[in-house]
Amino acid sequence: MTFDEFRRLAETWGGDVERWPAATRNAARPFAATLEGGRILAEQARLDRLFAAAPEIEAGRAERSSFLVLQRLANVQQRRPQWHRFLFPRGLVPAASLACSVLVGVWLAGAIPYVHPPSDPLSVMSGVFDVYAIGFGSVQ
Repeated sequence: MTFDEFRRLAETWGGDVERWPAATRNAARPFAATLEGGRILAEQARLDRLFAAAPEIEAGRAERSSFLVLQRLANVQQRRPQWHRFLFPRGLVPAASLACSVLVGVWLAGAIPYVHPPSDPLSVMSGVFDVYAIGFGSVQ
């Protein structure tokens, strides 16, 4: 174990080595006995105490505050200027998507030639058995 691993484990599991996973406790104890390891554990123990001393918030207060936040967000949404809805109408995205799809379809119809291959038996057999006609084994 390195000091970086020890620091990462201390940040993950806290300042008490006994709360760490059993597989890492024995390897961590020699590092905890050093001055640097003790400093890391003391810093994490201080953070653990801060988390343990967090005040308990009653459920009604949390519900009221979340409701007030939602009301404020709704008010911000309503305060947009009137011209804003003319620049960004809601139906613009589906209409633009449809227009782009039509343009791509028309472009593909013009770019890819519609050619019937010759249907005589020799050309059909040549196309089936010729690997280079398909393009899998083409030499580059």
